[in-house]
Amino acid sequence: MNLDLTAYITLICTSGVLNLYLCFYVFIKRHHYSNIAHLFILHTGFTAIYCMGAAFSLLSVNLEEMKFWTVVQYVGMPFSPPAGLLFVMQYVGIKVRKKHIFALFIIPFISLIMVATNDWHHLHYRVFEIDPVLGAPYIHQEIGPWYTIHGMFIFSSMFVAFLLAVYRWKETAKAYRLQLIALMVGQLVPIVTAFVYLMGFTPQGIDPVPMVLWVSSFLYLWSINSSRMFTVMPVAKDAIFNSINDGVIVLDEAYRLIEFNLASKNMFPQLKKAMFGKRFADIWFTLSGSSFPFTFENKNSSQELRVFFRGPISVYISSSHLSFAVC
Repeated sequence: MNLDLTAYITLICTSGVLNLYLCFYVFIKRHHYSNIAHLFILHTGFTAIYCMGAAFSLLSVNLEEMKFWTVVQYVGMPFSPPAGLLFVMQYVGIKVRKKHIFALFIIPFISLIMVATNDWHHLHYRVFEIDPVLGAPYIHQEIGPWYTIHGMFIFSSMFVAFLLAVYRWKETAKAYRLQLIALMVGQLVPIVTAFVYLMGFTPQGIDPVPMVLWVSSFLYLWSINSSRMFTVMPVAKDAIFNSINDGVIVLDEAYRLIEFNLASKNMFPQLKKAMFGKRFADIWFTLSGSSFPFTFENKNSSQELRVFFRGPISVYISSSHLSFAVC
């Protein structure tokens, strides 16, 4: 076995082991996490199967073994991106129903059947053989019509998941953005790698995607440990935040608007998400037609004030953030 092949297998095994670890780690602790953990378990479990099949495929010595391990890869690979999409959907607050799961898993199931029966119809791979120059375990393949459908679906699943995470960025407090970074990179890394692979810029006869999935896994692990993904999520925080009857407006350390709850919106219909990032003094003038009756002086002190505008207003200033409560 040459050094390049050994390096490829090592990277794939690293990705597989990390995903398997994440799968079992979250499974064991699932009772302490939110329901979103179940979709993450599916996502990492399918990814681990994909990596395992890819690693054993590179250890194959004949075409029959290569075909078998390719089928094993398809037990995981087509299902992992839609499972990841479902995970991100629930993370950002979109309720995942059984019909969503069923709909997103139809094409992956068909892809699995197509690969397993490809020798009969060649709709997934027109040609699937040992590379005549490099030899086993390198594969020479020409894609068929179903591969195109399968590829478009996989790319779409990952890209939509990436866009959902990006969409939440501006509305998410800094404390939770590490989680969003993990989600975005987790989707972007395989998208870019697969695109480069399809463009022919990667080693011939080798699927490079499972080699880079350890990056996504590492970021997920980092996010779970550092920002408590599954226990403290923006969507859970938003549910609590918006259930507060008092109006609350949150500012950052530079006194710019970063968040407001539903009660504030009801109290001040002019409040819009487009105002995020603007100076609070300017926003207050827009809302009330007058200057805010308090000057923010010391960012590192904690104090509470009460002024009156459509009722008593409590302003709490801390070193980490400013919360503005309209009672």
